[in-house]
Amino acid sequence: MQSGGASRKIDWDSFRKKKIQKLTAVMKKEGLDALYLNRIENVRYSTDLRPVVSMWFQNSYSSVITSAGDVVLLTVAGDYMHSKHYMPWIKDMRIMHTLGRADEVSSVFRDYKSWRIGYDQLGFEDHQSLEAASKGIELVNVGAKVADERAVKLDEEVKLMREASKATEASIRAALKFARPGKREYEIAAEGEYAARKMGAEGMSWGLATFSGLNTGLMLRHDSDKIVRSGELLILGYATIFKGYNTDITTTTVIGKPSRGQREIYTATYDSFLAALKATKPGATTLEIHEAAEKVIVERGYGAYSFSRIQPILHGVGMNVYEPPFSPEPGRNEPSMKLRPGHVLAIEPAITLYDNLKVGGCRIGETLLVTENGYQPMTDGKPETHDVLYEN
Repeated sequence: MQSGGASRKIDWDSFRKKKIQKLTAVMKKEGLDALYLNRIENVRYSTDLRPVVSMWFQNSYSSVITSAGDVVLLTVAGDYMHSKHYMPWIKDMRIMHTLGRADEVSSVFRDYKSWRIGYDQLGFEDHQSLEAASKGIELVNVGAKVADERAVKLDEEVKLMREASKATEASIRAALKFARPGKREYEIAAEGEYAARKMGAEGMSWGLATFSGLNTGLMLRHDSDKIVRSGELLILGYATIFKGYNTDITTTTVIGKPSRGQREIYTATYDSFLAALKATKPGATTLEIHEAAEKVIVERGYGAYSFSRIQPILHGVGMNVYEPPFSPEPGRNEPSMKLRPGHVLAIEPAITLYDNLKVGGCRIGETLLVTENGYQPMTDGKPETHDVLYEN
């Protein structure tokens, strides 16, 4: 946990205390005795547990934080022994089983005399079972409030995310260097993942989105066995996990020489991205950033092809690759959230010519930090061929 550049300079005990203080602040505002956390990013935030990165392990870990700052980690048996060894700061660590889980969790509440419990995520059956096993407790959904509190990053988190960005940048650079006619999309993705892992990435935030040609017009968002051809656009949507933190870059390049149409959608997308950056500052709303980006796309005649008709134009990044602040859902003005110093965003406008797949699509995005005076870039995924595509 303490290896690496910036991470070696972090006082980890102090850092852990600051994170718990942020969580207890939520409890104080909501009048809670404890938090019962099940979302993996919240469990990691509260305990520093490094989970098994797999969609199949989503229900394997929980933590309970009391208003007094006590921390309890509940983990499956397979992770108990090494967690006990490598995480001595967790004084109360318990094995959690599939059968009888509600009774095991309720015993934690009783042990710490907690009756009004905030939770971040509970399925219907789990909610019913826990209420039945814990007579007299009140369960309160505070998942959004916990996410909002975590969204404003501590200084230590910013340092870690700057370090994390290097792994994502390395994956982009390696993929760009390898990409050429005749290579398959999955081969390019493999080069990117290999480079990130060599830099210390724990894993990929998602299967590295590596798609070319007609797949860019369809916004495929994963790799395939398609062979990359000369004259095609190539989109790399890469995000990696490094010491628990995600960073997100989306780069578009061209294999060979771009057509006029490809240059035009790249220019429109890039100028849209610049307009969004210009609008990014404390106090600005995510709706204002969305509208600044969309205005450029519409003015260039691509309004019907903006990918924001399907997906929001920006999202927060941290221990979850999709966390607050969020921008409006397609066709809506909500959610619109006001930016605060310490928010970390991925802004990524896109144009997809789904009815002109010969030209394809373009998406450009970087991770950035909102500061007191505006923003600071945290990543740089711009390809060397950028000037070939962009026209002033």
